Amino acid sequence: MRAIFFTATVWFFVFMLAFSSSFGKDQWVSESDQGIYEFGERVLQDLSYQYDTELLRECMGFYLDNQQFDSPQGSYTKAIRLGYQIVTIDHKDIDTYTTMAWLLWSKWVCWTKNPNRMPDGKGKADEAVDLLNWGKQWNLKSERFYKESADTIWPLAKYHRTDLYDFVIENYRKADLLAGSNDLLRVRIRLNLGHIYRQINEKKPATYWYKRVLEIAPNNEVAARCLAHLENKPDRKTLQ
Repeated sequence: MRAIFFTATVWFFVFMLAFSSSFGKDQWVSESDQGIYEFGERVLQDLSYQYDTELLRECMGFYLDNQQFDSPQGSYTKAIRLGYQIVTIDHKDIDTYTTMAWLLWSKWVCWTKNPNRMPDGKGKADEAVDLLNWGKQWNLKSERFYKESADTIWPLAKYHRTDLYDFVIENYRKADLLAGSNDLLRVRIRLNLGHIYRQINEKKPATYWYKRVLEIAPNNEVAARCLAHLENKPDRKTLQ
């Protein structure tokens, strides 16, 4: 689902930027949404004094669905501002942390493609990582926080910022330590670690993590297939 959200988000940014001239502040909204929009605009004018997280989430959801009200259009700027206020109040709102991180680094991707149309995207990939690191202090024992932080940054590392693989690996490893007896979660985490190490051509740790999957799920076909492939594949380092 995160991968789908990532793809949809980035392509929506590109679409909105390409056709932004066709939208305006007078973009139509339904009567039911009009009240939320008006309330949201008032909230944003005095955001630091807003403490009702349910109403803030309602407003954030509205701006996620109605990006034409942002400047630049399609930038999710207002949703991100609301998100920062939400996590300032509710330090353990994992969904808001990860949603904001996706939006922030997607803005950066768009900035790299066209800086003039997404000028506020500069530095947003690092801001996404900083946000997740900031949230750790209140979620030190949450395996879900670590796993979803890694899930969120993995596509960024894979397609754009290989330097962030360390962040992804560190968070998955921490999630694995905290998962305890949750075998289903541990299988998912260890598979991801195996896949990541395979992506960066680290054969030994990839093999290790696929074997760790089979320790708790001996019939896992994905781990078995990947492990067989690695064991039949020459180690690049030995060939150099």
